[in-house]
Amino acid sequence: MLTDEQIGAWWRLSRLPRVGNLTLNAIRQSLPHSTDLLQLTSDELQQLELNAELAHRWQHDSSLNKGVETLLHWRQQAGCDLLLAGVPPYPDSLATLPDAPLFLFARGHLSALDQPRVAMVGSRNPSRYGSDWAQHNGAVLANCGLTVVSGLALGIDGASHQGAVSQGRSIAVLGCGADIIYPRRHQTLAMQLLEHGLILSEFLPGTAPRAPQFPSRNRIISGLSMGVVVVEAALRSGSLITAQQAAEQGREVMAVPGAVNNPLSQGCHQLIRDGATLVQHADDVLQQLGIFGLTAPDAPSVPNSPAVNSAATPEQWQPGLLSCIDFAPTAVDVIAIRSQLDVAQLLPQLLELELSGWLAQSAGGFMRLR
Repeated sequence: MLTDEQIGAWWRLSRLPRVGNLTLNAIRQSLPHSTDLLQLTSDELQQLELNAELAHRWQHDSSLNKGVETLLHWRQQAGCDLLLAGVPPYPDSLATLPDAPLFLFARGHLSALDQPRVAMVGSRNPSRYGSDWAQHNGAVLANCGLTVVSGLALGIDGASHQGAVSQGRSIAVLGCGADIIYPRRHQTLAMQLLEHGLILSEFLPGTAPRAPQFPSRNRIISGLSMGVVVVEAALRSGSLITAQQAAEQGREVMAVPGAVNNPLSQGCHQLIRDGATLVQHADDVLQQLGIFGLTAPDAPSVPNSPAVNSAATPEQWQPGLLSCIDFAPTAVDVIAIRSQLDVAQLLPQLLELELSGWLAQSAGGFMRLR
């Protein structure tokens, strides 16, 4: 277990001017063990990455201790942990990155780090199709024993977490302090996640959410994971930053295709053109990650999302009705013309199909999910 002195030594080092994650990790990786920092002399530090002035300040400047009490207080709280890169249970997959965060503030169950992990990211304003896909397949992947990693943002992040916590574990990586749930409307979701999962942040407790911090946390989402699934993303989506970082880190990059005229699918289509793997369902994700010992079962029922009932087929209501509905939003009037049904006859059947997971309602009518 890390001692207060070891934490303080690394904290002081991280507060030196011109010493960022790259320098800190170079020093850390040159040591036999991260806890050996206290044993270094000034001369030995200079042989690593520090000049004489910085080495002297690290050893003698008491002002560098400012803030260390925040770290020590955090680790004393119930359900909270402080992880140091290179020291278990800090994840090896993240610690090997040159820009890995030195410290991770954790809330919840560290056992969530013991399972294989896959990231799911996407638009903050997804279509119903994208949201349902994320929640549905997040549940399936969690039920298969994977931990689903995302950023607790609105949209695809939230849907992915919601599906995962209904069947297993999830990890949320925040762009603010781990003691702050942002956005606030995800308070309940965060509490559900903490029952079996984990919240992580590289930022000090109390750090408010700010736009520049979110791209920084994306490298942690991808770094924790075997691969990243981009569910829906426009061409300028921040999810593409996560995908790029995943590729640079040597992770698998996967993308879910959508309608060619849907702006929220353009980023995914660009990723696929650039070499990302096209995935249609959880089995594709498992195969791409090389997880052959697990087989995705039939998708479980997901709260607040249509349950998938493989026994219920559209032919029970109207043979051929599903063929009258596109995978893009299709107006009810158009479906009525194609199916030659009155709207009054049609609506109950559309509702049955929606409740059985075949359709989703959208602003433009109904769209097929499968």
